[in-house]
Amino acid sequence: MTRHSMYLYPWDLRDEGAQIVADRLRAAGIDSITLATSYHSGKFLRPHSPKGKVYFPEAGTVYFPPNAARYGRLASQRAQLAESYDALHELACHAPDLKVTAWTVGLHNSRLGKANPELTAQTVYGDPLINSLCPAQPEVQHYLIALCADTAAQEGVREIALETPGWQAFRHGHHHEFELIELHNAVQTMLGTCFCPACRKGVGEHGLDMGRLAQDTVTQLDRFFATGAVPGTDPATDPDWQALHEWRAGVVADLVAEIRATLPNAVKLAVIPTTQTPNSLCWIEGSDLSRLAAAADRLELPAYQCGVEAIENDAAEARNAAGAEADLGFILRPTFPHLTDAADVARAVQALRRLNPASVSFYNYGHFRLQSLDWIAAALA
Repeated sequence: MTRHSMYLYPWDLRDEGAQIVADRLRAAGIDSITLATSYHSGKFLRPHSPKGKVYFPEAGTVYFPPNAARYGRLASQRAQLAESYDALHELACHAPDLKVTAWTVGLHNSRLGKANPELTAQTVYGDPLINSLCPAQPEVQHYLIALCADTAAQEGVREIALETPGWQAFRHGHHHEFELIELHNAVQTMLGTCFCPACRKGVGEHGLDMGRLAQDTVTQLDRFFATGAVPGTDPATDPDWQALHEWRAGVVADLVAEIRATLPNAVKLAVIPTTQTPNSLCWIEGSDLSRLAAAADRLELPAYQCGVEAIENDAAEARNAAGAEADLGFILRPTFPHLTDAADVARAVQALRRLNPASVSFYNYGHFRLQSLDWIAAALA
């Protein structure tokens, strides 16, 4: 039977009340909640919030009391909101019938990256990308394993949905992210690829000359910055770059497998493999859908294209890449600009159901108008 979950922020639960939110979700046919328990900074518009319409989350924090003994050099920090409001406890009290998945943002953590730039992804020029902790770094691996184990120990958590287990793309909507030159896709990939010492060492041990690749990349990027000349190398198809991507995919999949082995059997592990659209671009972040599907209990795939046909095509391609036997779910945005009315939502839900998912989830309660709940209810009915 397909599960139906709603992505939800602790601040929306606090401001609207757990009982009210739970009643609304049940009425829409929702049987599970995917609650942000580890999250990044942002600037969010909240159309139906009764306590302010714009919210800035605290950067790189968790919404439960972390166990300091689990961590090493990198440690979780409790959000100030969570000092006075325990979202997981409120759900346990007011919605014990709704299964809780802990939505866990992993290595996208600007708070930790700013404090530990040497553990972040580094451009080929040595610039630290502070929003992206590097999963090839042993300290970073220890942190992510500890974070997931810490999350699994919290009240009511039955599953973890791990987002950003790998590297971030160069463009990720960072605060005041700004460019005055057009960046070709190859340039974005080259700039976003980590050349930190841990990556250089790891790739070198697998037979790729990272020094030569780095020098060639600098040469092509310098030419691009000076003249606008598009790089002659395509990182999506070049053999050396493909070898690099293969190694990166192994790093992320192995890390996910280690996390799964650390968690108690009663807590499942889902992986959100990408923040890219379409899902076929997940390789930029070090994600390989088939390898991650084998390492985790299931995949949680964003279906964030615009329009039903594009959503269906992207989801079908992702299903094929993950494998027919892979256990997966899909995440829909039942709102502008992805789906614009009740008929669209119904058609998208039916299209995804044809791919035999374990779940169809909706993103995000606090971001859309309440009329989207009516669209969801009609689609699920």
